[in-house]
Amino acid sequence: MKDWVVLTAALAALPAAAGTGVSAEAVDVYCNSSGTGCSSIICIDEADNYRDGLLYWPGTIFTPGVRYTNKSVYDTDFVDPQKTGHAYDNDTYNFDKAGNGTAYVCLHGTCNDTTTQFCTASAQCTNPPAGMSGQGSCISAGPPFGWWGWCAYDADRYLITTADAYGNHYGGWINYSNGNVRWGESPSTGNWAGAGTNGGINFGLLSNSCGTRPGFWYSQLAPLFSGMTVLGIIMPVTPQGADDVDAPARGTALANAYKVNPNGSVGFAWADSIAGIPQNDGRDCPGQGTSYSNGGGFGITGCGAQMTYSVDSTSGYAIWNRDTETWQQITGDSYDSMGNNYWAARWHCNYDCNAFPFTL
Repeated sequence: MKDWVVLTAALAALPAAAGTGVSAEAVDVYCNSSGTGCSSIICIDEADNYRDGLLYWPGTIFTPGVRYTNKSVYDTDFVDPQKTGHAYDNDTYNFDKAGNGTAYVCLHGTCNDTTTQFCTASAQCTNPPAGMSGQGSCISAGPPFGWWGWCAYDADRYLITTADAYGNHYGGWINYSNGNVRWGESPSTGNWAGAGTNGGINFGLLSNSCGTRPGFWYSQLAPLFSGMTVLGIIMPVTPQGADDVDAPARGTALANAYKVNPNGSVGFAWADSIAGIPQNDGRDCPGQGTSYSNGGGFGITGCGAQMTYSVDSTSGYAIWNRDTETWQQITGDSYDSMGNNYWAARWHCNYDCNAFPFTL
């Protein structure tokens, strides 16, 4: 169990540097708030394979950051106290701790944006259900039925930790689209996102159900940034139960990219590490079997992609973050994101997403 730290206003002035720390938070055992009715997934191995792969390698530049698992992963670990004003919110000493360069979280999520509204064009998606908003996107059904799809609407995205975690204040649900989860703020960035200057990470990795949807990247993901330069996330696409699946090989494949080329792009490394996951980790595209005749698998059930997402104050900076920033460079704050005016994304699909675009 971690020490409980109460933040005070004075802590907002702590010096922050992205640093060399590698942190991980992951939950395998999920229980209700009374600690009963438990179920299991495989997330700890995925996060540990990334963390350990960076740490235990001859000549590594990385050092241990925090590591919390199961009931020691609190929903408050990811929320910024400068944004909420709550002393119990504590990313300052956890996921976004100063001295961290990169951090990996593997938790449950929610696919709370699905509908049964059939469509052949996004213009038809005008009826958001309760809890969703805005003009919808017609998400393609993928191969071989690419001419039709289903309407998705904007909905906040969540990480979900076990409900019986010791220090929860949000029932285990972490809303990372509402602007209170902010990562990477440092003295180099200034306080442009209202999150202070006491964060750390530059390369954040999220492995959770339905991390984002095509058409809603900016509203769902840009609120995470307050200096962080690169976000790696999994994006399931097709409607037949497409989702991220437990994939310990995902963490291993990403760490291997560092071992092979420490001067390589972290954005390319994340997107392309999908190829290092066995195809039979996940069902086929569109998600109903294991033939893989149309793609699928590689850590995703159905059609989907691993996506690199960046925001910054100019389009050139956002593209540079996405394509160029290296493992070496994420350990310093010189290249921190300075705003969310522009975004850039890169993805590697488990199916032919050129022939079958994400949206119609």
